[in-house]
Amino acid sequence: MKYSVIDVSSSSLSLIVAAADEHKTEILFKERYPISLVHYLDGRRFTERGIDKLVDCLKEMKTTCRNFGAERNYLISTAALRYIENFDEVSRRVKEETGFAVNFIDAVTEAYCDYVANVYYASYERPVLIDLGGKSIEVCDLAKRRKEDMTSMAFGLLDLYRKFVSNIFPDEKEARLIKAYVKDKFDRAELPREGVYSTAVMVGAANAAIYDVYADYANVKAEGGVKVIEYKKFKKLVKHLLTGADRSKLVLNNAPEKLYLIGSAAVVLKVLFKRFGVNNIIVSDRGVKEGFLQLVLEGKETGLWYDFATDETGGEERAVPQENVKPEKKAPAKEKKSSAKKNAGEKKATMSADKAEKAEDAAPVSEGKAEKDAPVAAPKRRGRPPKTSATTMSGSKAKKAAPKASGAPAPASAPKRRGRPPKAAQPAPSPAPETPSEPSDEQ
Repeated sequence: MKYSVIDVSSSSLSLIVAAADEHKTEILFKERYPISLVHYLDGRRFTERGIDKLVDCLKEMKTTCRNFGAERNYLISTAALRYIENFDEVSRRVKEETGFAVNFIDAVTEAYCDYVANVYYASYERPVLIDLGGKSIEVCDLAKRRKEDMTSMAFGLLDLYRKFVSNIFPDEKEARLIKAYVKDKFDRAELPREGVYSTAVMVGAANAAIYDVYADYANVKAEGGVKVIEYKKFKKLVKHLLTGADRSKLVLNNAPEKLYLIGSAAVVLKVLFKRFGVNNIIVSDRGVKEGFLQLVLEGKETGLWYDFATDETGGEERAVPQENVKPEKKAPAKEKKSSAKKNAGEKKATMSADKAEKAEDAAPVSEGKAEKDAPVAAPKRRGRPPKTSATTMSGSKAKKAAPKASGAPAPASAPKRRGRPPKAAQPAPSPAPETPSEPSDEQ
């Protein structure tokens, strides 16, 4: 039966088509699409543009799988979608537009898939597996067999680049910062030191790119299909990637899709090689996809698959990793708490306003008090203003009762005169009574 597995990683999408059963797996076709999904992150959310790019690429890969006669396809996602907050929206869009169901792979299972795919190298002298991803780093002791013994660290090359590198490649100062940072991380993870491992097995796209750059720089070729790196030559390559004048050309000619990650990857590998004191360094071309398919065929892992014959989904759904669940639950709870607090404040303010309004309506207000407590800008009254009789008040009372600064002008008062007050006008003398005149002699 022919299977296909598509892996959505942080720096690329990769595909294998294999003829396989529980005893043997033969890889028929491999392809990698250099699309870096992390460039489409807004914080921890995958942008609409990023979802569109992912869907378009998956449609193209679906056609490739069909052309090679694949009967079933498993779509898996490792760290690329493991830490985003809107993974449910991404998986829904992918399912609607491609028919593929996304199988999320947790960190420990990812490391275990690497182990299963490369268990062949367990026969080498004290082997350790190293997988440098964009958002995670896996280190597995190939002498151990349990999933719980695998180590996966929740940081990767993209995190190192964003944290420490200001240009395309890290300079010597930035390289020292990266070294100090990863040494601390490796100490916390309790990785063994010199004397435990002798052979390093490099796995994954970043390590494959490192080998391609190394082979060009050191002018070496794989012998019998085995890719080997010499530690002394590798140290010279690391120095060249930090200070060499033509380092960009070297990477662009061999691994253009890893241009921004090669420098950080070389620094991390040098730290690990020195820590372990390895004598042999081998690059494997098998990784998570091959290991996952093998575990599914053996019945040790489950997943949803797409049937090319019926265009339907079958299989068993995998549990969503907890790191995807927590952010989704935390955000609405915070929003709900904030909303509840806001609603409580609004409710309290409304109740206070209603209470004050009811108290104002119920309380008796005397006319004198209302006039005294009235604001300066009192509302206008309709009709004529009440007349005030100046003769009913004494001078001091009239002054006290006068409005302070109302909108209406104060009544005009007579201007004061200087000097003595004018004398009151004397009444005119009344005319003397007329006396009757005496009759004349002539009468």
